[in-house]
This record gives sequence, C-alpha cells and structure tokens, in this order.
Amino acid sequence: MTTVRHHPIAAFLTATYILTMLIFGIPLLSQNGIGVLPIELPGIAPFILLSTLSLAATAFVVTRIAEGPAGVRDLRHRAFRFRASPVWYVFAVIALPLSALGVAVVAQGTAPVSAIATQPSLLVNWLIALLVAAVLVNFWEELAWTGFLLHRLQPRVGPVPASVLTTWAQGALHVPLVFIAGGVTDGRVPPDQYPIYLFALFVIPISERIVLTWLYNRSRQSIPVVGIYHASLGIASGSAFLPAVAPGLDPVWAYAGFTALAVVVLLATRGRLGYQHDVVESPPSDRQVLGSAGVAAP
Repeated sequence: MTTVRHHPIAAFLTATYILTMLIFGIPLLSQNGIGVLPIELPGIAPFILLSTLSLAATAFVVTRIAEGPAGVRDLRHRAFRFRASPVWYVFAVIALPLSALGVAVVAQGTAPVSAIATQPSLLVNWLIALLVAAVLVNFWEELAWTGFLLHRLQPRVGPVPASVLTTWAQGALHVPLVFIAGGVTDGRVPPDQYPIYLFALFVIPISERIVLTWLYNRSRQSIPVVGIYHASLGIASGSAFLPAVAPGLDPVWAYAGFTALAVVVLLATRGRLGYQHDVVESPPSDRQVLGSAGVAAP
C-alpha cells in the first residue's frame, strides 16, 4: 500500500497492463488471435467493454489508496461534471468531424457538404453512434486516461509532454488488439502492416490527445466532455463518415484535419493547452517506473 501511495502512476499502469493481458489473453490466444487455443470467438466486444470498465475501476482503487476518500471524491466530481459550458459540448461533438470534412472539401470540393445536406439521416446516425460509444466505452476510458493519468502528469511535466505520455500509455494498452481479428480493423491485420498499425497507436493519436487535453482544461476538467470528444474521433475517422460523404477518399486523410486542428490549438495557447498551474518536478521513482513500463520519461 505504501508503494501505491508513493507511486500512484506506476501502480495504475502496472495494474492496468496486467489486467489487460488477463482480459485479452483468451481472444489473443484463440483462433481470432495467434491461434494457440482451438476456440473461435464470435467477437471481442465483451472483452473490450470489460477492459474499459477495469480501467475506470483501477483508477478509483489506486486513487482511494493513494489519496483516500478526498481523492475519490475529487475524481468522482470530475467524472460526473456535466455542468460545463454548452460551447465545450458542441466543440466535442463537431470539432473532429468538421476537421475531417474540411479535408474532404479540399480534396473533392463542395460535394461532401452536399452529400450531408441531402442525407440528413447521416447526421442522426452519427449522433446516435457517438452517444452510444461515449456512454459505453469512451467515458470510462477517459475517466482513467484523462481523469487519472493525464490529470497527474500535467503538473509534473506540463500539458504537452503529459499528452504525449498519455498517448503512449494508452497505445501500449491497445497493442494486443493489433494481433486479434476485429481488434483495430474489421478483419485481421496482415503481418506486414504491423508497423503501420503500431505507428497509428503511438504517434498519430498525439494530435487528438493534445486537443483533448486543451478541452479538458478549458471545460473545468469535465470528463463527460472529453468522453464525447473521444467518441467523436471514432465517428470522424470511421468507415461511416468520409466514405459516406466523399467516396474514393481514404478515411486516413481525416487525420490530416485532426493534425491541423492540433496545430491551431498549440499555436493559439502557446503550448499551454489551457493549463493554469506551474509545472513541478516529477519524483525520480515515478519517472523510472514510467520508463520500465514502456512509457518514455520526458
């Protein structure tokens, strides 16, 4: 318990990765994964949901041990801080889809906008999918990654390094999914594409995390707001968005729009991302454990 109190970040990451390997062990070893076990699963959605809930539970347990009831109350208040300005909710819903749409307009003119205008049902379907993902998965993910990890890293290393470190920590959690059919794509990832998908886990999401950090800080640390923003990423980068309004345009180009948005936020905030507190030195032991867990210390 003393170790957890002194090194809550290391304790959280260690527990998270152990639980993740236990949860994804069956699909990874099954015929859906590397084929060690002679079983084939109908899907891995239940395992993803269980992993997500274990993330949130771990955040609360470690917080309770490290900071006591006061820490749990603070995390709970941020987790259920729905009273944020409507501006931030609107931004969370539309920022990434509009960024992706902007790329489509550059590539194909006004045709993508016309496609949305003539098919209003697309907007309804996107909004429903966004809300379902936010409630079932993304809210709980961000309770842990933003509400626990990023929240603790910002005062130690600053908002931008904290965003990068959080991205890498989250990417490491998703590595097993690369080797499971349906984990990160609709089918199985060919071995020659493993480097591409690993790059997509550890590098490409940095831009979205930077904007998410700014949104978290500006919305009075509202986890519901950033959970919705995370869900909007799945919509804006998914097969139901650009392919539906800009046929022939690879959805991967959406990330060019996301990167442009991150650059605007970085320049507008001069790298502070809305964070108001001074950076303090991180304890050496936390840095050492972050490094040993596969997360590079700044």
